[in-house]
Formats: sequence, C-alpha cells, structure tokens
Amino acid sequence: MSGAFNNDGRGISPLIATSWERCNKLMKRETWNVPHQAQGVTFASIYRRKKAMLTLGQAALEDAWEYMASRECALLILDETACILSRNGDPQTLQQLSTLGFNDGTYCAEGIIGTCALSLAAISGQAVKTMADQHFKQALWNWAFCATPLFDSKGRLTGTIALACPVEQTTAS
Repeated sequence: MSGAFNNDGRGISPLIATSWERCNKLMKRETWNVPHQAQGVTFASIYRRKKAMLTLGQAALEDAWEYMASRECALLILDETACILSRNGDPQTLQQLSTLGFNDGTYCAEGIIGTCALSLAAISGQAVKTMADQHFKQALWNWAFCATPLFDSKGRLTGTIALACPVEQTTAS
C-alpha cells in the first residue's frame, strides 16, 4: 500500500495492515515466485478429503457462474490451508491466473503469496476483499479477490470460496 490509505482513499484496514507487517518480515514485494503446488497423489488425497465440500461448492459456483458468464472473473474453492481445489470461470481470466501460478493444487497461504483475500478470509474467519495495492506482492496489483470462509456444523474452518477478477472489472460495491 502506497501510504496510509487504501486505493479508494479510506484508511487501511487493520487486518490488511497487520498482514503487511507479517509479510514485510518474510518476503519482498517486488519478487514473485510461482507458488508451491500440490500434485499427483498429494493433490488427489486433499481432493478426496474435501469431496463433500467440493460437491456442494461446485454446484453453487456453477449456478452462480450462469449469472456471471459475461464477466471476466474466476470462482475458486480452497481448502482450510488455502490450497486451490477447484477453479471455474472466464477462460481468459483462468489463463491469466494460471500464468501467475494459480492452478488446482496451488497453495495461497499468506507466507507464500503475501497479503491476499484468499488467505486472509481463513486467517480472520470473515469475508475479505483485497484489490490493487492492498496486496503485498506487486504481481497481484492488477487483481481483486473477494473471499469468504466456510465452516462445518461445529464451527471449524473447512475452506474458502473466492472470486477473482482483474482490478478494472471491479465495481464500487
């Protein structure tokens, strides 16, 4: 964040500011490394373990996508470790995210990709939106992410559902 304000002129969210402080100790803003990705047997095991959540989540996201098909965005399902389990959306947007390394199996933890709603929703237990220079890593400044955590019937975090789009596709709401 360039200064004491978000890109919309409002003060910095304490959640984002605290995340920036943690990230500043771990990584450089300018450097982007493709995030680690679970593959093969490891990803298959994670996917199987989350099958019930994925079945419900994918059905809901497919229905939501019918109303959003004209938008340049992607809908993501992540597990409680911020590992991407499923992606759906605009093919060009999915390709752009893939170029950054956001594929099935990619870990989007704060310690890997910096300040981003994909991890902050799980950390905070609440819906989070990050966009443009709210992201710690400059590679994400062209993106907006909205994410909300998912909890089981006992209140345990089971995953996150997220929306990703190029920042120019965002609206004021």
